Amino acid sequence: MSVRKVCIFYKADMSKVRWMGALLIGAGAVWATGAQAGIVFTFSKAFGAPSVSVGSSTSLAFTIDRLGPAVNNITFTDNLPAGLVVSTPNGLVGGCGGGSVVTAVPGSSMVALAGGVLGAGASCTFSVQVTATAPGVKNNVTTGLNSSSGSAPAANATLNVLASSATSVPTLSEWGLMALLLAMAASAFNALRRKQT
Repeated sequence: MSVRKVCIFYKADMSKVRWMGALLIGAGAVWATGAQAGIVFTFSKAFGAPSVSVGSSTSLAFTIDRLGPAVNNITFTDNLPAGLVVSTPNGLVGGCGGGSVVTAVPGSSMVALAGGVLGAGASCTFSVQVTATAPGVKNNVTTGLNSSSGSAPAANATLNVLASSATSVPTLSEWGLMALLLAMAASAFNALRRKQT
């Protein structure tokens, strides 16, 4: 291989190294900017459906993303608004790290997380089922999220609970209606015969 070709390959490899270095420095700057701004978590929640009727259930999911280093003792409480209760059974799915405890007593109006653990840049999601007991727009706001290192503002979500639909009036099928008409005709015919005798 000539000296010229070796130089060309060397320059190409160095450009890759510079490009990767710039990318890593940029990512580090973004992370540092977030840390300096005090953004160490994102905390959100969402109902499984935008609306339900009284007596129906839907899921309520919580998501926590860690933007900084590893953290433990993540806690928050969600006091459900009037007209919403934890379903029976509560349908709990997921958690937030080993040792975390999610409290969601069936029939109660509170969901809480204690002892949550997340690694650097990790996230967790858990959900429970909630049941609507009264109509209206339910604006559900948690407490702020706290941990051993950093906090996050409250998360909120809205559910529209519709009044139960009116009880449907039972109707006869076509065969049932025909049987009723025949029975009425037979009754009228017998009454007519009795009058004639």
